[in-house]
Amino acid sequence: MLIMLMALPIGAVLHFLPSILGRKRPDILIIFLVNLLAGWSIVGWFAAFYLALRKTPTVIPAAPSFPSLADELTKLRDLRNQGVLTQEEFERQKNNLLT
Repeated sequence: MLIMLMALPIGAVLHFLPSILGRKRPDILIIFLVNLLAGWSIVGWFAAFYLALRKTPTVIPAAPSFPSLADELTKLRDLRNQGVLTQEEFERQKNNLLT
C-alpha cells in the first residue's frame, strides 16, 4: 500500500515532466495538451518532451520603414497648397528629394 502511495505522485511527475520543463515557454498550452492527451503513449510523451525542450524561435524585428519618395512629395505639395511653403521653397525641397 505504501509503495502505491509513493508510486502515484512519482508517476504523475514523470508523466507531466514535459509540461513541467516547458512551463515558462510561450507555447505551454500546446505542450500541456499534447502531454495530457497523448502523453499516455510513448510517442506522445516524447513529442511533448521535444516541444518542451526545443529552442524558442527568435523574432527578428522588422527594419524601420522610411517614407517613400511619393509620400514626401505629397507632403511638400500639401504644404505648398496650404501656404506654408512658397513656390521657390517647394521647388528647392523637391529638387533635394529627387537628387
